[in-house]
Amino acid sequence: MKAITRIIVTSALCGLISPVVAEEFSAPVAKRPWHLGVGAVYREKAYSGFKDSKKTTPVPLVLYEGDRFFIRGSNLGWKFVDTKPWQISVLGEWWADGYESSDSNALSGMKDRDPSLAVGGQIRWQPERFGLELTATTDAMSNSDGSQVRGMALFSNRTGAWFYTLSGGFIYMDSDFVDYYYGVRNSEAVPGRPAYSADEETGLRAGMTFGYSAPGSKWLFLAGGRYTYLGDEVDDSPITDEDYEYSLFGGVAYSFGK
Repeated sequence: MKAITRIIVTSALCGLISPVVAEEFSAPVAKRPWHLGVGAVYREKAYSGFKDSKKTTPVPLVLYEGDRFFIRGSNLGWKFVDTKPWQISVLGEWWADGYESSDSNALSGMKDRDPSLAVGGQIRWQPERFGLELTATTDAMSNSDGSQVRGMALFSNRTGAWFYTLSGGFIYMDSDFVDYYYGVRNSEAVPGRPAYSADEETGLRAGMTFGYSAPGSKWLFLAGGRYTYLGDEVDDSPITDEDYEYSLFGGVAYSFGK
């Protein structure tokens, strides 16, 4: 029953939101009607020999910002405090981390590491263009049983039909999260790939979004990128050859509201 529930939840979320488009890729936070569209994500992961065929993924694009409920890329939540400059929300987000053993020769024989739905909370302070954001989430599907804490500085601006958002800060990943996605279990150890138990890690993250929406138009165009320095605990893993990952995104959406 637990496995069936996971499959249902995962399938529903993948049909509703982009599984790898992070909040940094969404438009600056403001009231907006439903925007539905399509995009593509290119993601370079830290795993050794990660296959090119696995790096680019077409994704649905869903954006909505109501009085309380919102969907911002792979985040959805409910604002129970929304009094400028403060916004406090309960949050669900899709962690697109993980791999299948077929994604790389270095992962052959490893058990798949699944992406997961995480739940938690978010506090945002943004009086004008500059803002600060603190997010804490934990795995709700018992894949890694891990948790993350992110602290980000944000800067948003709009000039006519053009807008952009820049973000940068830290990401803390606890030992359960890091070990699940980058560790090697004793049963998975082979010559050249020893067992490895990873500890907690604090990395750095930077992201950007650029968008265009002409006055009176229902079309929204978005492009963005995100870079994450993952740290030594990831770099020391026998299944990685990098201590970073990055993503690039582009998409178009159509507004179905006023």
